[in-house]
Amino acid sequence: MTSRERVRKALERKPSNRVPANFECVGTVMENLMRRYGYSDPELVLERFEIDIRPVGPAYIGPSLKTYELDGERIEVDYWGTHRKNVWTGKEFHGAVVRYPLDGFETIEELEAWDWPSPDWFDYEGVKRQCDAYGDRALVIGHEGPFQVACFFRSMEKLFTDMALEPEFARRLFDRMVGFELEYYERTLIAGEGRIDILRTHDDYGTQIGMLFGLPMWRDFFKENTRKLADLAHRYGAFFQQHSCGAIAPVIPELIECGVDSLEPIQKVAGMETEVLKRLYGDRIAFHGGVDTQSVLPFGTVGEVERETRRVIETLGKGGGYILMASQGFEGDVPLENIEALYRARDAL
Repeated sequence: MTSRERVRKALERKPSNRVPANFECVGTVMENLMRRYGYSDPELVLERFEIDIRPVGPAYIGPSLKTYELDGERIEVDYWGTHRKNVWTGKEFHGAVVRYPLDGFETIEELEAWDWPSPDWFDYEGVKRQCDAYGDRALVIGHEGPFQVACFFRSMEKLFTDMALEPEFARRLFDRMVGFELEYYERTLIAGEGRIDILRTHDDYGTQIGMLFGLPMWRDFFKENTRKLADLAHRYGAFFQQHSCGAIAPVIPELIECGVDSLEPIQKVAGMETEVLKRLYGDRIAFHGGVDTQSVLPFGTVGEVERETRRVIETLGKGGGYILMASQGFEGDVPLENIEALYRARDAL
């Protein structure tokens, strides 16, 4: 069975010859792994761990992006118009927003007049070459979703105030984002000529203890747009995967109703217990992730990581419907030995 067949079986909630696996990490982790093995190409690390999924997507070819210095630090402006700097955490760099381009806006007219990113700013012709290069691997496209990108456009405090007090303004902001994404993703799927297996959008709706906002607000702002994105993926033979960190158990039935095929990353928080998720929803949605990056992977022993990985696989993967990965991309605080233990545990089953 090929990687692609294995992943598609999991997303159909059917058993395969083994649990498929994915891999994501921050840059310093990949650098450390390549140094450990003497590799010069990240692809060799993925092959070593027998990873079944590869990301593809169109390269940015739009207007030149601005950079400047602020208080001695380099600031980069991305194609969304968000100003960021890189912050060193002691283990790796993370981007931090220093200026939200829409924070001064107060009217829908200002939103409409803004210079929105264009789907024309990307090289879709290169997508097929990427697909061909990965052979029989499963392929995924996607970036931050409507809510997550809106949090880069407008500070969260203002965005939440919009959602509560100026819902038409907030709705127009999210709808403009989805309008961009629908065209961008459709052109990418067409360019892939049927080889793209997963469309994944990243929208963090949860905290460690619950949703960022209630279900009525989620339905108002995000349900129809989630359905549109899922329908788009399905029209081109792909599956739709929803990324959301946090305790998002209340919204899972809504996601299933919208046509979401897979949920990730399954953090170890209240209401997201693997046994509960599999029992309640395992016949309607697949799961991706689940091996805890907040305690077990950074602080556990190799043996504890192996045991936890086996537990997650045996729970979420029973009868199919599971893709192995950590509950987030590997951060710099995860020992390399524990990353190796996670994938070794899969192979031992």
